[in-house]
Amino acid sequence: MKLKDYPLSFAVAALVVGAAVAANVFAQSRPATPIDVSEAKAKEEARFKAIDTDGDGVVSADEFATTSPRELFAGLRPGGERGPREARRRAAGERRSAQRDRVRGAKERRKAEQGERQRTARREAFETADTDDDGQLSTEEYEDMPAAVEAERRRAMFARLDANGDGSLTPDEFPSVVDRLEMLDADGDGLVTRDEMRAARGR
Repeated sequence: MKLKDYPLSFAVAALVVGAAVAANVFAQSRPATPIDVSEAKAKEEARFKAIDTDGDGVVSADEFATTSPRELFAGLRPGGERGPREARRRAAGERRSAQRDRVRGAKERRKAEQGERQRTARREAFETADTDDDGQLSTEEYEDMPAAVEAERRRAMFARLDANGDGSLTPDEFPSVVDRLEMLDADGDGLVTRDEMRAARGR
């Protein structure tokens, strides 16, 4: 059987696929790993045997015609693997996917933590306003709620500042930014410049 007896569409398809595969092979002038010639030969022999379906040692026109282009050109690429460029692209895609998962996970954790803080704050505000501890807020308790919550916050802040717990704040216990400013004043001239503030942020 001669080539002219084949359907034109098959011949065109085989030529197109063959040209594309050959272009990919020769484009890889610098394979990532050395090519093992014996391994390539073994794969080629296996490919031939797979196409030689009757096992007579030759590929007939009928066997060739019924073989898909993928089978005809399988293993032609060095190492029988995808090219280094595609491997790098796939690895980069996996890294981006992992990064998106980490970012999504961090956002979900922050959202959950924020929600828990809000629930805790609401519960504490309710308990603070519920002065008779009956589990309900009367009209008077609800109206007094902002003042009661603010007063409780001030008491809690005072307790944190009162390091020795004596019920009063000494100058050392009183809220101050001087310690922080002294740390920022790198040259010790008593002035905190913009450059010193920027340098502190960069540390």
